[in-house]
Amino acid sequence: MTAKSIFMAAATLIALTSCGNSDSFRISGEIKDAGAKTIELTYCPGGEVKRITVKAVDGKFAIEGEAPQPALGFLSVSGGVPVATLIVENGEETVCEIDVEKPAEAKIKGSRDNEELAAFLRENARTLEAGNPNEINAAVAKFVGAHRDSKAATAILVTRFCSTDNEIAADSLMSLISPSARSSALLLNFSAALASQLSAEARADIVAMSLYGRNDSVIRYNPFRQKCSLLAFVGENKACRDSVLPVLRALSKDFDHKLLKTVEISTAPDSATWRRLTEQDSASWSQAWAPGSVAAPNVRRMAVARVPFFIIADSTGRQIHRGSSARVAERIVRDYIKSKPTN
Repeated sequence: MTAKSIFMAAATLIALTSCGNSDSFRISGEIKDAGAKTIELTYCPGGEVKRITVKAVDGKFAIEGEAPQPALGFLSVSGGVPVATLIVENGEETVCEIDVEKPAEAKIKGSRDNEELAAFLRENARTLEAGNPNEINAAVAKFVGAHRDSKAATAILVTRFCSTDNEIAADSLMSLISPSARSSALLLNFSAALASQLSAEARADIVAMSLYGRNDSVIRYNPFRQKCSLLAFVGENKACRDSVLPVLRALSKDFDHKLLKTVEISTAPDSATWRRLTEQDSASWSQAWAPGSVAAPNVRRMAVARVPFFIIADSTGRQIHRGSSARVAERIVRDYIKSKPTN
């Protein structure tokens, strides 16, 4: 038996024999090549962020903390990128063997929830590293469906699921998990972020509005005047905005105003910045500025989550699509207009 194996066996034995302290949790183990570096645990019990740091000894460490209800914890070396994601809770003992070069292959001994969490990360390491949102979401959905009573399902959904533009799917998956396995400390701000996109107000019909246009003009937007509307919210980042313009230009060229109304709405902090960003444009679509950014009354009710952001509405104002991809928005506009016969 190697020295490392002896250490892990001893640490596990200590964990098992000392388990039962209901006032704290304990995480111990070894991180390869950590030497005498600082090991940091960050977690959020009761809505506040807590950090506990200890000095490793030849890579070995032990951390104790308090978490009255299950919470997400992130282990890192010298405050760097997390090398392990754990569920911490009073009374729990966890033993880790981690390689900072291969964090997904960490060996975790402790609660069933933590062991299931570690197993998911090991088994899906290649998928997570590749970063394809569709593949990652499929893996998360499969795990959640098979582990509805596990806190690991909540931890994986919160930390790994790509919820941007997939808010409805994320909400559906969360509803599958047993209430006992999704404490507020595990959820962090996940539910609040979803709620802003799933609220009745955010998804309500788009109504007529007056917007501040270029040259101090007023743009009077009414969804009933055309078959389809595209509201494109952009920020002050030039590179980001430049990636959106080809889509707006192509759609405006291919569809007249009776079929499509395209309105680019800037969330720049002031009108001077907006004018500077758009002064070289030869836009054939409407360009507006929202005083107060996304908090402007006309915009706030639409719950614009980020920029760029696109809302597509039909002639009744019903929202067809909400999302952050310009190319996806373009495809949906084209498919919708082609699928609807001209009156």
